[in-house]
Amino acid sequence: MRVRIGAPPRPDRSLVRGTHRRATFGALLVADWRATGWPLGILRAFLGGTFVFAGMQKLLDPNFLRRGSADFIGTQLAGFARDTPLAGVFRMLAHHAVLVGLGTALLETAIGLAVLLGIVLPIAALAGFAINLSLLLSATWHVHPYFLGSDSIYAVAWLALAIGTWSRLTRTPVPGAGGRVTTVAAGPAFDRRAALQLAAVGSMALALDLAARMFRGSPSSVEAISPAIRRPASTPATHTPAGSPSSTGGASSSSGGTSTGGTSTAPPPAGTLLTTLAQLPVGRAVGFEAPGVGPAVLLRLSNDQVLAYSRICTHAGCVVGYDPGARLLVCPCHGAEFDPARGAEPVAGPASSPLQRINVVVDGTGRVLLPA
Repeated sequence: MRVRIGAPPRPDRSLVRGTHRRATFGALLVADWRATGWPLGILRAFLGGTFVFAGMQKLLDPNFLRRGSADFIGTQLAGFARDTPLAGVFRMLAHHAVLVGLGTALLETAIGLAVLLGIVLPIAALAGFAINLSLLLSATWHVHPYFLGSDSIYAVAWLALAIGTWSRLTRTPVPGAGGRVTTVAAGPAFDRRAALQLAAVGSMALALDLAARMFRGSPSSVEAISPAIRRPASTPATHTPAGSPSSTGGASSSSGGTSTGGTSTAPPPAGTLLTTLAQLPVGRAVGFEAPGVGPAVLLRLSNDQVLAYSRICTHAGCVVGYDPGARLLVCPCHGAEFDPARGAEPVAGPASSPLQRINVVVDGTGRVLLPA
């Protein structure tokens, strides 16, 4: 007798599919976190929560999108472009600063939510890696040694999370009997269900960011530094007017010399005119470009004290702004603060060294000069 051997029966997946349909979102989320395991779970919780906070924090800052403030995203992008591998990219982005700021806040919030909710987790982790890699090559490019820059470890952490969860693009955890978690084939990584999940994450991120904008505080007093006059000092010095300071503390004075008939005969100093004491009130600052240094700031701390420093933050190379209320130079990127009255020593934030001092001269007529 011949026995006909047919094709083996296909496995019945109805039970698995039914279990998947019956499982609530909460049960699936718990199963997803259990499948992640403790080592990757710690990374996942930290990175996801940090990115949600980072996105919302940007829009909670009332100065982030306010042109003219030191915290303005355009100021930060310009700082990121200074002598870094991605300088051209960030200079281009600076032309659309507000749009880039809003997009970055929304993207960071969406990435954080996707990681926490387990939606296309490896892809979200790769997106986080791309963001921190770009910041490593720009915002913290000037940090030495490299391990003092947080973007380096963030990039490594995101890459580890992406690699560790990559297999889950094609397998989905499903809660089974007795609290056990099994994995079943999930089909294509990007199907209609994944698209709907991504849309939901985007909507949630937008709602959170809009809520952050509603509850943001009032603008701070940190403001952008206006440019100085900066032109050749061609007008000769005559005599020191009554009431003019004969010394300016950090700036050298050139009002001395021999006198004939009560007038000064000292030759006029050579250099570039930055401003005058009459145009620089006490407690204010102006910016200028110092040869060999780059962006710099000139401050008048008192009637007889004029000082100048580089505006390049010693932590990550961003361009600092001036807070006239606190009389501090403040970095918009990572919050470093420098006290110009104490040699621009860091008083808060991650910077460990002071800003570079720049020599300026005040002549007998009250002109502030950058020596030639």
